[in-house]
This record gives sequence, C-alpha cells and structure tokens, in this order.
Amino acid sequence: MEKTRGNNGREKGRILALGELLVDLIPGEDGMRIEDEGPVIKTASGSAGIFACAASLLGGCGGFIGKIGRDSLSRMVVNTLSGQGVDMSHLIESEEGQLGLAFLEYLPDGRNYQYYRKNSVGSTLAAEDLDEEYIASAFAVHFPGMLLELTPQMRSACGRLVEIARANGVLVSFDPNIRRELVNDDAARARLLDAVRSADVVEPTLEEGRIVTGKHSIGDVLRALHAMGPRTVVLTRDKDGAVISRDGRVAIAAGIDEPAVDPTGAGDTFAAALCVGLREEMELERLACFCNCAGTLVIRHKGAIGMALPTRAQVEELMASGACRVTTARLEDMP
Repeated sequence: MEKTRGNNGREKGRILALGELLVDLIPGEDGMRIEDEGPVIKTASGSAGIFACAASLLGGCGGFIGKIGRDSLSRMVVNTLSGQGVDMSHLIESEEGQLGLAFLEYLPDGRNYQYYRKNSVGSTLAAEDLDEEYIASAFAVHFPGMLLELTPQMRSACGRLVEIARANGVLVSFDPNIRRELVNDDAARARLLDAVRSADVVEPTLEEGRIVTGKHSIGDVLRALHAMGPRTVVLTRDKDGAVISRDGRVAIAAGIDEPAVDPTGAGDTFAAALCVGLREEMELERLACFCNCAGTLVIRHKGAIGMALPTRAQVEELMASGACRVTTARLEDMP
C-alpha cells in the first residue's frame, strides 16, 4: 500500500473506517413524508462509509472495512464509494444477506429515520473477518459508537480493530454517536466508556460529552475526557462551531453562518477532516478551521455521499474566505 511521509519521516498509511454500509432513501420532493407516495433518491450511506469518503475527498487516503452482499444495492454502494476514491480492497462479500435500508424524512423539528436493517449483511461483520496486516499498516482507524450495540458480531469486530491498532501504534478515532435509548442501559454505557478509554481521538457532541463525563461546562468536559485517556478531544456544537483540545491547548472555532439544509454526515465529515489534519500534522488553529469548514459545507445540501460531501479545494476556499474564526486558550484556563 502506498504511504506518505510526515515531517518527522514516519511513514503514514490510510485512514480506515469500520462499519456498516446502508442505502438512504431520501424524499425527492420537499415536504414529502415516508408514508407518502412519490419519488425517492437512492444514495450510499452509513456513518463509517461517509467518514471514509470524506477522508478520501479531503486527503486521498480513506479506506473502508465492512461486509456487503451480492445484491444490487450492495453493488451500487461499493461503486459509489470506489468512485469517491475509497480503498475497498478489503471489503468482505457474503453469499448471505442484503444491505440495510434507511428511509429519511425532513420534519419541522429535524430529521426522522426509519431503518430496515435487521439481520443486514453489514451487521454480521465479525472479529475473524478483519485483516490484521491491513489495519496495522494504517495511520488511523475509526468507528462510530452505535456499532457497539448493533450486533454481537459487530461488537467483536470493533474490539478486534482497537486491539490490532493499539498493538501496532495506529491512531484510534472514536465517535460516541450516542443513541438516547442506550443512555440508561448500564452494560451499553460500560461499553461506551471502555471505547472512549481505548481511543486516542474522541469526537462527541458537547451534549454527548456531558453524558459521558457527567460534567457540564466545556472546560470540565474536556478535562474529564482527557483524563479518560484520549490525547485529542473534540466537542462539536452544531451552529456554534467546535472545540479541539490537544496537548494542553484548545482551539475554539466559532460557528459559520450557513443555513442548514441537511446535517446528515456533518459530524462524520468533521471527524474525517480531523484525522486527515492529524495525518498532515496541521497546527491546532488550522486544524480547527479545516474541520469546522469541512463539516459546515456538508449541511448545504441534502444527502451525503455523492451529494453533499465537500472536496479539499472547496474546504480550502471556505477557509481562505475568513468565514471561520478561531481563538485559542490553555486547557487549564477553560471555564
């Protein structure tokens, strides 16, 4: 596999995402509900798939680890991700099962998903399916927290991914991606906390950070998350921007005034931009601006893969416009 070298001479491999690929079915007309007749748009999706595409578009280095079937929708999704530059060389193809579906509707108070993914082929990825050499050669691996509660097989795959990565000095990136129904599940919470402790980079929303730590202020949440183990901590804040904390310094990126058409994929794109920036050894202020601009550009359009994810040139154009203001502080001084 082709690698690049950083300023310190260390070889750097791909940024790999592990997860389940889906097909999103998006209303083809404004105001259309799932229950309504009418046209829908098919688009490749799944949190990890969006992350891998964003990593490829922003840095040319994304790869995907997962399982697909032999059905037509699996072929559509694979072709879409490949067309975005994602390395699909280690995708598992199964004789059994089909890709999961997600129907989406836009409501006045936000999005609503209805999933058709029970026993989907993507959810059957297991620890024994992983290629240790491929993972060990990566710069970073990433997975979203909802996978820990998807199936026992997928949970084992996440655990093995982290095990291989940590044994080989590969950066572990984790997006808690907390589902509200799991907050009061003690076993699920324990798995979530273990994943945070095993990560080098965590990217919760501010509210998720509060749930994980039991703290409230931004400074207290950041310090508590660092105390759990991660070196790099991000708190995304929707329209209010984001905060990135690393090595005792904090970069605060203010929100960018951009009307939100659809937030699908914004968090995944932000997380991918973060890993790309770390791979390129960006300075903290530039890293915060880069990630904030990448995530903001996604919300301009409906959908995600092939529809809304920005290119590197588009992100750099928004950065150069001065639309993203970044200030810095010491972690110890954050209120």
